Amino acid sequence: MKHLVCGSYIPANGLTEAQLRAIDFGKITHVFVAFSVLEKQADTDFYVPVVSEGVADGIRLLQQEIKRQNANCRVVLSIGGAFADFFCPAVRTGENRRAFAEACAALCEDYSLDGIDLDWEFPGIPHCGVMACEHCVHDFTLLCRVLRETLGEKLLTSAMGSDHWNRLENDELRGLLDYVNVMTYDMADTDHSAMTLTQNAMEGWQAQGYRPEQLLLGVPFYGRSTDESYNWMGYHTAMEAVRAGKAQRLHTDNQDYIVFADGAKLGLDFPESIRKKISYIQQKGFGGIFCWQELTDRDGELRRAMAALLDA
Repeated sequence: MKHLVCGSYIPANGLTEAQLRAIDFGKITHVFVAFSVLEKQADTDFYVPVVSEGVADGIRLLQQEIKRQNANCRVVLSIGGAFADFFCPAVRTGENRRAFAEACAALCEDYSLDGIDLDWEFPGIPHCGVMACEHCVHDFTLLCRVLRETLGEKLLTSAMGSDHWNRLENDELRGLLDYVNVMTYDMADTDHSAMTLTQNAMEGWQAQGYRPEQLLLGVPFYGRSTDESYNWMGYHTAMEAVRAGKAQRLHTDNQDYIVFADGAKLGLDFPESIRKKISYIQQKGFGGIFCWQELTDRDGELRRAMAALLDA
């Protein structure tokens, strides 16, 4: 039977027992712990992934709760995140890449982790002050190569931009990565997780020769709007506005919305659209689904919709 992924990114810094008790880990196969960041080692030129005290505490609480629920979750440490810097110098030389990989292996050992997720946004693309150079794309491939060698049987995954399939060295990467977490969100302004855009992104990655089961479809647990008063609003907060009579739900075939009393629209995913995306995953044979991020779905409504993939 094919093993399907129903994953979740969970920010670990400041994570509490109460937040974790509200999550049904029986409906999650893979937790991507956000985030480890890169820091320069003292007296060296090496930038390596480190775990802050807050993230370390979050990992410990997370693993305790998974054990308490007797859930079968794999815990993967995600390195980077939006606006995370220093990947460019961290992977510039063979020595740097080796130091990076050895630090990853040590973190897996120290925190009993099942693997590493790379969230470099984005190799070779300078944005928002994040460093990049003409070597980054190839250096990313070389980093994945040494990580694969160093991590052995542990998972190696990477969060990838929805349309970045044409900017990377896929001929080698597809043999190195266990999963590509395709960030099928933030693809437009309000219509940022539209079904048509999602299909284009997933099929763009598949056309690069990745096996369908390597590709995971991303779902946002937040919304986007051209009105900054609502942009990035989490699902739970948006639904509170609906329950208070300050907004209405609008479901369409392509993109779901919350429409506020002032006319502003927030594009997000309802359970209905998640179920539609699950049907698409099943039709295409993709490896599964994941969300960013779990804590904005406090009542578990979206998580339950995602978990239908595991019950099919």
